[in-house]
Amino acid sequence: MYIPVPYHIAGGCIYACLLIICILAIFYGFRARRNVKKEKITSLPRGFSPLDIQRIFIGKTYPGKLTRALIVHWARLGYIRVKYAGRYKVKLVRLKFPPVHDNEKAVFFDRGTYVRERDIFCELFARKGAAITVSLNKPLITSARAKSIDYDYAAREDEGVYSTKHYKLKVLTFVLSFMPVFICSLYFCFTNSFMMIIPPFAILIGMFVLRFIKGIPFFFRLVWSSVWIGAGLAMIIVSFHNMFDPLLLGYASIVILFLGSFVLVRFIDHREKNNLSDYSDLVNFRKFLLFSGKDKLSSVDYYEVLPYLYAFNIKPLVKRKFATDVLPDWFESEDGKRGSLL
Repeated sequence: MYIPVPYHIAGGCIYACLLIICILAIFYGFRARRNVKKEKITSLPRGFSPLDIQRIFIGKTYPGKLTRALIVHWARLGYIRVKYAGRYKVKLVRLKFPPVHDNEKAVFFDRGTYVRERDIFCELFARKGAAITVSLNKPLITSARAKSIDYDYAAREDEGVYSTKHYKLKVLTFVLSFMPVFICSLYFCFTNSFMMIIPPFAILIGMFVLRFIKGIPFFFRLVWSSVWIGAGLAMIIVSFHNMFDPLLLGYASIVILFLGSFVLVRFIDHREKNNLSDYSDLVNFRKFLLFSGKDKLSSVDYYEVLPYLYAFNIKPLVKRKFATDVLPDWFESEDGKRGSLL
């Protein structure tokens, strides 16, 4: 049932939620960019790991997403030798373990990241021996195992990167993304049936499980959550489709739910100021790789920056700028095939 005054109040609140989310995303999304130093960075410090890039950019490391980057990184440091085993497979031969962090031979950028990376390396080879064959399209270590290793440390991995304000802003954004669905249900309860109080709670349960219950396998979590979310959204769509809805509140609430909680929330970044300097260096180094021509990159060792190309996810965009004819010393291939690693 369409009742003008409460309908337009609900519409104003729903679109106000979208406006606030957009303002937060624009303001905090550009906050770090505004503080980025405008200088040319052509290399990263010795010992800089692909995991350091993740930690500085997103405040947390996901080693399972950096299979190729870590393989090249470890090979360059002399920890492993890589043998071609197929287009998407390589054999890793352990040459030595990384030194402990307090050893004078240990070279690293961030001690916390280095210690975790070393434990992952030791876990990988201690479990399966000195030589293993891995798929380049699969994680070197499962996220569950990486988390269990991380539990051994007292300090949080993202400590010093994000403040408590960062997480409060993330929660606020999620609440604002969910509020339009709740407002739609309240309006329909006020004008029609109290049964419409069910959809927001069904959607909330589905969203909570999908976003935060990481212990459940992703595919099962996605299917299970889709049932709850889909049922709640279907009730809202049907209800508003059968009434006069000039502001498209039903569809707008759904768009805001997904746009805010999955897309715009990623731009709300409030990192500590002591991390902005490192962030600046990474942004400028990435720009150097992306926008420099072949003449400027001709003196850069392709295999030296390859782990970072993977970590930045820009290898397909810049590989053609480098000289890649000669295979690196740490890569063995009897017939000269390179595979997809290089």
